[in-house]
Amino acid sequence: MSSFHSRSEEQHYYETQVSETEFLKWYKNQHFPTQEVPSVTVDIVLFCYNREQDDLKVLFIKRNTHPFQYSWALPGGFVNQHEATADSCIRQTYAETGVSITRSNIEQLHTFSNPGRDPRGWVITVSYLAFIGEEPLTAGSKANDASWFSIKRTANLLVLSNPNKAQIKLNLMDGESLGRDSLAFDHAEIVTKAFNRVCNKMYHEPKLLRVLGQNFTITEARKVYAKFLGIDYRDLDHSNFKKALRPYLVEVGQKAIGVGRPSKIYELKK
Repeated sequence: MSSFHSRSEEQHYYETQVSETEFLKWYKNQHFPTQEVPSVTVDIVLFCYNREQDDLKVLFIKRNTHPFQYSWALPGGFVNQHEATADSCIRQTYAETGVSITRSNIEQLHTFSNPGRDPRGWVITVSYLAFIGEEPLTAGSKANDASWFSIKRTANLLVLSNPNKAQIKLNLMDGESLGRDSLAFDHAEIVTKAFNRVCNKMYHEPKLLRVLGQNFTITEARKVYAKFLGIDYRDLDHSNFKKALRPYLVEVGQKAIGVGRPSKIYELKK
């Protein structure tokens, strides 16, 4: 195809209809005509937890454009001119998944800048981390699909799976993909960085409990922590766990759960 009616028509053609080699040749001619300058992207790791299923999850999109066409990836994209990376993170998450987040939901995780991390050229990404409730998803124009993947940890193996879609296995020590399915770019490294960050900070910065919504019981909190630790929640002593987290919690009421005394309800201190 030699002529296009618009710039967007040309871009869509090269992103979706040609080989990745042809796409990269076109891309570099378009975006790096005179000198090597870095582009900046954002990527976000969104964790949620389903109470009914006792299921910790992470959000992925399936790319429908080059590079890594049809691979699973974290939501994200390029930062616009005059746009803060946090605002780009919020915009891109909604555009690609239909999930609305705010600055209060997110925290900056890490900047990834290894040469060659993106085949399009010199691309630096600022990654973010968020804990939200599970929400319905709507794939955007750059995504073929948007799905929640269940997370299961066994020792230093992290298995991210969605039945009939993909199963991604990651080594928590180095972020290496171990299974047949893999994530686009260096997103395996970003996911393991996020997961390990949570594990290292959760007893003195228990923001991960936001996946439980506004309030929760100590037992529900134990179940979430156990998912990150890769153990049965009953192996976390209730009294010791409560004592460790009590400085960060406010008691807000009680609710009846089965037979016996009502359970106390807590929320995170503001």
